[in-house]
Amino acid sequence: MARILYALMGDARGHMNHALMVAQGLSRHEFLFVGGGTATDLRSLGYNVEEVHFAATYYKNNSVDIPSTVGNALKVFGERRKIVRRLCEIITAFDPNLIISDYEYFTPLAARMLGRDCISFDHQHIVTHCRYDPPPVQRGGRLMLKLIASRFYSNCSRFIIISFFNLPPIDASSTEVLPPLIRKSVTEHAPTEGDHVLVYQTSPTFFKLFPVLEEMNSRFVIYGFGALPSRKNLEFKAVSDHGFLEDLASSRYCIVNGGHNVISEALFLKKPVFCFPIGSAYEQFINAYFVQKLSFGDYSVASKPITGMLDSFESRLTVFRDSIRRENFYGNEVVCRRLEELIVNNEDGEDA
Repeated sequence: MARILYALMGDARGHMNHALMVAQGLSRHEFLFVGGGTATDLRSLGYNVEEVHFAATYYKNNSVDIPSTVGNALKVFGERRKIVRRLCEIITAFDPNLIISDYEYFTPLAARMLGRDCISFDHQHIVTHCRYDPPPVQRGGRLMLKLIASRFYSNCSRFIIISFFNLPPIDASSTEVLPPLIRKSVTEHAPTEGDHVLVYQTSPTFFKLFPVLEEMNSRFVIYGFGALPSRKNLEFKAVSDHGFLEDLASSRYCIVNGGHNVISEALFLKKPVFCFPIGSAYEQFINAYFVQKLSFGDYSVASKPITGMLDSFESRLTVFRDSIRRENFYGNEVVCRRLEELIVNNEDGEDA
């Protein structure tokens, strides 16, 4: 049995879900989680968690709230020395066989100070560590993400990128791309095709979408805004993982922002995806861009959606479904097998 220290940014459930799926896949090993926000939810599942401050992302009007996000980051980074010193103490006491950072800033710095390797494990680095022809739009967002990811989140010794779209690494000796992780609860739902469309918004501020949906003939089941009163063809539901997955698995297609996890889960369940990526969140945009490029669905960055874009999308559902059926979106086994190899390599003192 090995000891694994897993550090995660806890401002979104995607990172927490990664951590949980890795822990479940490597259940014979001992885990210590480090992070804040949703990371602390792992305590209720019986895992040990050391709470550490992190730089959260805030949203407003379906876009990143840059002033609030930058203000929080400055406050957290002002405590950098204190946080890194505490992490050094945690790492020394736990003495892990493997250190993983899921887009967490401080742990790779502490590992480097102690002369230890740290593995980056996330999706965000697909933008900075892989080769692709960037779309001619959103250049400012791309440059900002590359700057942030390269300056603050690229202090690891090795990079494992999980992604529903496969791109070649810039440096194959230090970077590899593996298929996405899919939650066990998702695999327990068999896809069917009902009469509704699922809508899931992680930023509950995109109210301009509702008038467009009301003009459609479809029925929409909506998550992310709470249990608002139903109106016309819109049914709002409160947060419920089981209910959400049942509605996703039985939907005709889904409308989401651009989060990698929810897109991967939808594709695993063979659902075409329409994305409204959150403004100024380039990683969400690039996810939506490859959804379109690979014919898994489509996207829009319009701040005020129009009905025609969804009418056109619905006319191409058969094309999208055919493209999705040809791909494999389940990477749990290969990811856990690779992490096991890294544990063995670290114990033997070999290069990864």
